[in-house]
Amino acid sequence: MSLTDFEWVTGAEAAADGRLVWLSDRTGKPQPWLDGVHLPVPGAVRRCTWRPDGVRLLVLTDPDGGEDHWLGELDPATGNVDWLVAEKGVRCEIGAPYGSTGTPYSADGKLIAYASNARDREVFDVLVREGGETRTVLRGDDRYLPMGFSPDSRLLLVQELHQNTDHRLHVVDLASGTARRLADHDGPAKYLPVAWLPDSSGVYLATTQGRDSTGLAVLSLTGELTWLDTPDADVEGGALSPDGTRLAWGRNEHGYTRLFWSRVGGEPVGVTGEPVAVTGVPAGLAVCEHGMDGFALRFTHDNRLLVQLARGDAATELFLADLDAGTADQLSDFGAGLPDGLVAPTVVHATSADGLRVPCLLYRPPGASADAPAPVVMTVHGGPESQAYPAFYPMVQALLAEGIGVVSPNYRGSSGYGLRYQRMIYRDWGGGDLEDLAATAALVAGLDWADGSRLGVHGASYGGFAALSCVTRQPELWRAAVSECGTSDLLTDIEHAPPTWRRRTEEWIGNPDDPEDRARLVEHSPLTHAHRVQAPVLILHGENDTRVAPEESEQMYRRLKELGKTTRLELHPGVGHEVDREGLADTTALIVDWFKTHL
Repeated sequence: MSLTDFEWVTGAEAAADGRLVWLSDRTGKPQPWLDGVHLPVPGAVRRCTWRPDGVRLLVLTDPDGGEDHWLGELDPATGNVDWLVAEKGVRCEIGAPYGSTGTPYSADGKLIAYASNARDREVFDVLVREGGETRTVLRGDDRYLPMGFSPDSRLLLVQELHQNTDHRLHVVDLASGTARRLADHDGPAKYLPVAWLPDSSGVYLATTQGRDSTGLAVLSLTGELTWLDTPDADVEGGALSPDGTRLAWGRNEHGYTRLFWSRVGGEPVGVTGEPVAVTGVPAGLAVCEHGMDGFALRFTHDNRLLVQLARGDAATELFLADLDAGTADQLSDFGAGLPDGLVAPTVVHATSADGLRVPCLLYRPPGASADAPAPVVMTVHGGPESQAYPAFYPMVQALLAEGIGVVSPNYRGSSGYGLRYQRMIYRDWGGGDLEDLAATAALVAGLDWADGSRLGVHGASYGGFAALSCVTRQPELWRAAVSECGTSDLLTDIEHAPPTWRRRTEEWIGNPDDPEDRARLVEHSPLTHAHRVQAPVLILHGENDTRVAPEESEQMYRRLKELGKTTRLELHPGVGHEVDREGLADTTALIVDWFKTHL
């Protein structure tokens, strides 16, 4: 098996009778697999969840990479899909975008909640479907997303996702049609729902209310907050067992998840004992905010914990933990046949120009030494409000196999390090974050096994913007660069932002109508400094990308060609913002060859 032949698995979930469904890209695009049997669905399936009776699966699918999601119920017995929403130009969500949290069905399976921008492309309304009829229960003026019905099906919890660091919670009374805000707070705060309390009197959640890091708490319907776990690290999600007696959650420690659980109950509701570490599951990534990429905890019908676990030197696998016994079984072998000698990262820190400590994941290639120093590629994660995780990435391992080291910084703006750290990038794209990347280059240059004169930079999405920023504004540091679906001009990026992002871009990136902001956006745009490029630049983009317009890459390529710079542009037909397996091997080989040639 090659590094690109493994299965990328996400979103595993167990039915009440124990059947497991997950999404796998084995066929080229993410598709549902039920106990190892493929259930074909048109497009790339982004979410798949059981109806409570186990008779149907709700699927959220992207038909063409444009992210206008369709919603349908899949009959696993026949393979038929009953499309509930499949309207051109309309986007549906059944939880946070790109995530896997939120429970769209009511406990009896009669109600389905989803968000739609059919009325207004720039906002999400919340709708409830019952017996073939659909009604709007919350008219949005921002991104409103259903997170789950109360156990008695009277109430619906809704998350207002203004920014990734600025959430509000609302409760909709389905009988009266009224909605009210659940928690008041000053300034930005995160509210990440975990589960309703069994008696429908409140919710378990992770929140930064009054804190910098997210902690685990109970929030009552009257607004009282009771803390359950308040570590220095972020608590990014959790799950409640079907019988309501066990709560499991994950703390983020440099991208590694430390799993804990406790019995819960009592008056007021809380943990009834000290948190207990979940044992038997290897160290790795198990929980992300909003369950991004399927990293969300789930319980099975018999109160065992289902864990999707990623590691830097192994494929993502599924584990089933018996919390009472302190043991766990590995259920899958998706990485069977991967080459030996894969490299896990270590956590190191760079020091930025203003003294900020910047955590990084560092991968040392086999054989690199002071006598034979290796070139190094810095790969910059996207988001920017995401994180460099210790997960398996084919490109990273392919570079290491060619003797090229890799470093992945968690620059200011990354999630996982508290609210303040994450918000440092707001209205400062290409500012302090760029200093953090320069500090990462300096860190690498100081390693005895690395050749600081042979540094490359790579990134996708925001990471592509960062890679272009590095070679245009720090040309003396970099010998080669690769940008995947990266922004080259912040002004045009704001202009072409997805409709549901438009109400957040001013606070997040800047206001082009403000002269001071406009000057900063122009100065921080890679296109402005294209004439300074010294390194060869490979530019990749999906033609159907709606998050970052392909024109961002095309205009950068045109400018570099006009200036006589070494550059290459590859557009992927039929592909959106994410490269599916169908193009993964070719894309990985192209990137690795580019760095081999120019480093």
